[in-house]
Amino acid sequence: MSREISTFTLHRVGPEDGVHPDLLGEVRPLINGQDVLEEVFPEGTTLWWQWCGDGIPLAASEAGTRVMMAAAECSTSCCGSVWVTIRREGPHVLWEGWENTGDGGKLPPEFRFDAARYDTELARATAAWG
Repeated sequence: MSREISTFTLHRVGPEDGVHPDLLGEVRPLINGQDVLEEVFPEGTTLWWQWCGDGIPLAASEAGTRVMMAAAECSTSCCGSVWVTIRREGPHVLWEGWENTGDGGKLPPEFRFDAARYDTELARATAAWG
């Protein structure tokens, strides 16, 4: 695990194409300004991040939570998905234990975020889109 502190931002995308007007689009995590999911699982979407009043499912706890970050639109059993464990460790939030069941199987590195800034970004996104 790197000791480097990464930046974390949530970015809302689409739907611009009008193909699925009933969908709300995606919320994509940007880490250090990069869409790491696009780099490791370009065919995946984050459509199930449409939270239902419970907030964005990226909150960090000491116990850790395994979160599906992206999945193929057809079926996760067919084309895969990307998962990460999000865990709070003192003043940090860790994204670790990545799993990619897609064809490429590429994995992002583990990330460490400042917990206060991470929580502020989740609150901002929840207020804006929740």
